[in-house]
Amino acid sequence: MNSPQRVLAALNLQIPDRVPWVELAVTHEFASKALGNDDYTPLELGLSLGLDGVGFAMHPPCYVEQAEAGGRSYIRDGLIHTESDLSLVDLPSTSDPAYWDPARRFVDGVGGRLATFLMTNIGWDPVLLSMGLAAFSYALADNPELVRRLLDMYTDWAAGWADRAARVGADFVWFTDDVAYNTGPMFSPAVFAELFLPAGRKVARAVRGPWCFHSDGDLGPLMDALLSLGMNAVHPFDPGGMDIEDAKRRWGRRVCLIGNIDLRSTLTTAAPQVAYDETAARIRAVGRGGGYIVSSANCLAAYCNPENVRRMRRAIEENGWYDSDGAPGPPPSGATDAGRKRSDQP
Repeated sequence: MNSPQRVLAALNLQIPDRVPWVELAVTHEFASKALGNDDYTPLELGLSLGLDGVGFAMHPPCYVEQAEAGGRSYIRDGLIHTESDLSLVDLPSTSDPAYWDPARRFVDGVGGRLATFLMTNIGWDPVLLSMGLAAFSYALADNPELVRRLLDMYTDWAAGWADRAARVGADFVWFTDDVAYNTGPMFSPAVFAELFLPAGRKVARAVRGPWCFHSDGDLGPLMDALLSLGMNAVHPFDPGGMDIEDAKRRWGRRVCLIGNIDLRSTLTTAAPQVAYDETAARIRAVGRGGGYIVSSANCLAAYCNPENVRRMRRAIEENGWYDSDGAPGPPPSGATDAGRKRSDQP
C-alpha cells in the first residue's frame, strides 16, 4: 500500500499493511528544528518526518480580543455578546474559486505521494471563542436566539465549505472544534443534543467523503451523540482526558481512533526510549484489527523534542505491520514502507 491507501483503509475500519501516522498539524517551529531549515514544502515535511498524511488549514475567522504574555498571544475574550455584534461576522465566500486556489496548490504539490486533508471548523469552536464561554453561558439562559443565530452563521458557512471541498481532490477533511476539558464537556450533554448536534448534522450531511473530528478533552459523555454524525475518525484521545484502550473497546467498531501519544512528557521531556515504548504499546493495544492511526495527543508543537518524534517514527516502522490475523508487529521480511526507507529524503 502507499500512504493514501493506508490512511483511507484505517479511516474505513479496514486493515492496512501498516498502522498509519498522521498529525493534525506540525508547527513551523518544530518542523524547522526537525528538518534543520525553515524552507520546505508540505511534501518535503511529510516525507522527511515519515508521515503518511499532511493537511492544509482553512479555518474561518473568530471574533476575539487577543492579548500577549510571555511572548505568546492568547484569547482574552470573545467579541460577540449582543445581537448588534453579529454585524462583525464576515466569513469568506466559499463559492469564490479563488478561495480554493491555495488548497488546490497544496493538493497538487503533494501529488498523491501522501494522504492529504483539508481542515476547518464545524462551527462549534468559533461560536464558543467568538462569544467567550461566560457570555455563551449567560446567553443560553437569557438570549438563546443569539447563540442559534451565530451557530447558524458558522455552520451554514461550514456546510458550504464541506460541499465544495471535495472538488479540490484532498483525500479527506478534518473538523477541529474543542468542546471539552479533561474533566468533561464544556456544557451538558442536553445542551449539546439540543443546540450543537442539529447544527452539526447540517454540516455532516454536506461532507463528500471521509471525515475526522477533533476535540481536546474528555468526550466520553458526548461520544455516542457525536458518532451519530457519521464521522470516520475521532482525534486525539489525550491520555490526560481519555483512556484510548477503553475507547477502543466501547467505540472501536464504529469509528477509527487517532492519537494518544502523550505531549506532556513522552514527546517533550521524557527520554527518547519512552517515546518508542509508548508508541509501540499503543500500536499493540489499539491497533489490533485496524481502525487506529498513530498521532500525538494534539499536534507536533514547538516544544516537542525531534529525537523523541524520531523514536516514535521508528516504533511505527518496527512494530506497526499487520499480519494475516490483523495483529500489528514487526515488518515482514523484505517489506518496505511504500518504497520509502528511513534514510530517504524528499
